[in-house]
Amino acid sequence: MAQNQNFTKIWMAVAIVSFVLHFSLERLARPSFANNQLMPWHLQPTVSATIILALATFILASAFAYIFLQGYRGGGAAEGVRFGIWATLLASVPVNLAFAAVLPEGRRIPAEFIAIDLVTYVACGVVAAMLAGKSAPAAQERKAAA
Repeated sequence: MAQNQNFTKIWMAVAIVSFVLHFSLERLARPSFANNQLMPWHLQPTVSATIILALATFILASAFAYIFLQGYRGGGAAEGVRFGIWATLLASVPVNLAFAAVLPEGRRIPAEFIAIDLVTYVACGVVAAMLAGKSAPAAQERKAAA
């Protein structure tokens, strides 16, 4: 039961943190997007765009909270930083490097996306670790199962 309560707390917090940080940091990177003639997009706040962004945030938060709780060992904020770095290496770096290889967008935009994801995922990892506390749910469940 405590695991489900932790999941809900962590899921909600990660959703809020990731949405706020992604939105804020991508607004700072907007000038390099606008300068790139191959990617001349403009954020148009439509209902469908808002629904897709909300859905993406909920999927990210759900997966992040679930995977985090599966391996959390009770290491606190340092473990959250470690998890955020690994999440970036798994979810952001390969995708953005692949885009950089196949799209003529230069190196700056993929680097900015990776940096934005790194800051976001590390912050989410720290928040998740703080909410999970010092107990190690994954270790406790393994002991209980044995």
